[in-house]
Amino acid sequence: MLLLRRLVDVAKLIGQGGKAFPPHWQSFATVLTKLCYQTPSQAIEARETRRRLLGLFVVFSENVRSLYLYFMRILVLFLILSTTWQVSLQAQQNRALIVAISQYPQDNGWEKIHAQNDVSIVSQLLSTANYTSANIEVLSNQKATKKGIEQGLNHMLQQSKQGDYIYLHFSCHGQQMMDDNGDEEDGLDEALIPYDALYWYLPGEYEGENHLRDDELGEWIKKLREKVGASGQVMVVIDACHSGTANRWNEADDYIRGTSYLFAPDDFLPTPGKHTNLSLRIENQANLSPAIVVSACQDDEINYEYYDRNQNNYFGLLTFALYQVKKNNAQHTVAQFAQQLTTEMKSLTSQKSQKRKQTPYIECSHPNQTFFIGRK
Repeated sequence: MLLLRRLVDVAKLIGQGGKAFPPHWQSFATVLTKLCYQTPSQAIEARETRRRLLGLFVVFSENVRSLYLYFMRILVLFLILSTTWQVSLQAQQNRALIVAISQYPQDNGWEKIHAQNDVSIVSQLLSTANYTSANIEVLSNQKATKKGIEQGLNHMLQQSKQGDYIYLHFSCHGQQMMDDNGDEEDGLDEALIPYDALYWYLPGEYEGENHLRDDELGEWIKKLREKVGASGQVMVVIDACHSGTANRWNEADDYIRGTSYLFAPDDFLPTPGKHTNLSLRIENQANLSPAIVVSACQDDEINYEYYDRNQNNYFGLLTFALYQVKKNNAQHTVAQFAQQLTTEMKSLTSQKSQKRKQTPYIECSHPNQTFFIGRK
């Protein structure tokens, strides 16, 4: 009874009165007031209390209705945002382009290497990193002309969206050539060798039109970084080198990727400089994705192929070591990755009769950031 009277007191304080209410709620209010006020002298007060109590119910119902509508709006907004977020995640893709040239035209001057074998382990690596076969384009031998490579890069640029992870892999020969725009301190560009690029500089006949210069590759990387944005990533692996002999080494089972032959006129003399490594000028810039570029060796080293006895096949040393380190799409910072990759490459060559030093060269925009080859 005391509880009922307290409820009536609340009705007196906040009741609104004068508002129509459903009959069953009016009956409830009448019964409630009769329980509280049973003597004739309390009849007038009971009627007034009943009116106020109905007012309380009106206010309560209006508040519940407003709360219900507010909750429904929040729920609808949540569902819309959730759906948009899921669609956005589904739209973000892992995309890869693999360029692998094992056999160049005989009259181009380049020796055979085993770049085609790299495709199989790179594909396995990408599969574990959540790349689908539909998003992996492979350009091998005749398809990997300079035009073909540029078309592949342009196709990736057109298909890519904000948040995509991009992986570019080049297994081929490499060569230094005369700088054509004065942006290199040593007067030399580093270049990748497409299928239709010649070994020799031939004045008036072939002057490097089909070489893929580091300046050109750097422009493609920048465009891709802009396209995928800060939430994406661009990773480039270059299993080529501009050192070496472009031929088989002293040991019968050695193959070299790259050449020390300078692609330039006979009277050209490079200027001593500090920028002899391949440099794609990867910097941390607003609105550009994180980027990491991994090259097979330092400028004074030779890029050997690695013979794996288990598979009875040659592979690029960088490619094989990369597969060993990242085949589980493990979490690394760039610094940790560089250390593990260097250790793995050293381990793979430790059994050779001729001591070798081959250290990967890494450029990156976010050295302390954890990175994955593909979006999980």
